[in-house]
Amino acid sequence: MKATHSLAFALLLALGLSVPAQAAPALQAAPQAAPAREPDPDLAVLKAMKSRVFEVKHRSPGWLSQSLRALGSGVRGSRIDYTDREGINTISVRDFPENVTAIEEAIKRLDVPSTTPKAQDVELHVQVLFASKQPATEGSIPEELQPVIKSLKGALAYRGYTLAATFVQRWDISSGRMIQGKGQVEGANLGFGTTKDPSQLRFEWEASPANSIEPTLTASSSLHIPKFQLLMAEQINGSGFTSLAKIETSVNLKEGEHVVVGTSVIKNQGLIVVLTAKLLK
Repeated sequence: MKATHSLAFALLLALGLSVPAQAAPALQAAPQAAPAREPDPDLAVLKAMKSRVFEVKHRSPGWLSQSLRALGSGVRGSRIDYTDREGINTISVRDFPENVTAIEEAIKRLDVPSTTPKAQDVELHVQVLFASKQPATEGSIPEELQPVIKSLKGALAYRGYTLAATFVQRWDISSGRMIQGKGQVEGANLGFGTTKDPSQLRFEWEASPANSIEPTLTASSSLHIPKFQLLMAEQINGSGFTSLAKIETSVNLKEGEHVVVGTSVIKNQGLIVVLTAKLLK
């Protein structure tokens, strides 16, 4: 029966006649191979390894472990982990004896008291401004931001500036931890929404520390933030939030300096973010 069907199909093609779609033989999709499962570590290799837990007394275990990874063998089953919570500061290692010894010697050299004064905590100020082409009452602008506003007026076409939100967060930059903040404001005072459809504006931001053993900020140095990100979304009349803007950049901050880290245009207005880092006494 199958041979007869194939012969009829070939005859139609030879006569130049169109072939009904149902007459064409169905193409079977090739079965997809299942993803290969990563093999388990070899038991003989695991038996040749040794495990150690090192207490870290003077440095950040997170930053220290990143520097130590280059001394590991990289063989499947080896690992370098760290614990930095509830007063427990340790680095756990599983590797071949010679690698564990090399890591132990490196910890002895690196985990020592700093020869420079301990970095003070930083107070990070995140200030969100809206700018319009029409003059605006700038009574909400803090005195410390007035020089920034003056510079912005000289560089941008906007004439009016309004402070929408301010976030202040204490940051132990030597901990290696990212910090975050979020908040909501009424949109009506900033030109968003109407009486019939009220608007809520939501801001979410985060700042990541530099990838080094002990980032610092002093009066004569700069704080490097490799990633600062701010998201803005709007909720109208109680519905879900709609994303309006995203600012993402890296920045270097000197102590007490006001830095404009990003701008965006939303509904004919300018969204401007200013960062300031202040050392806590």
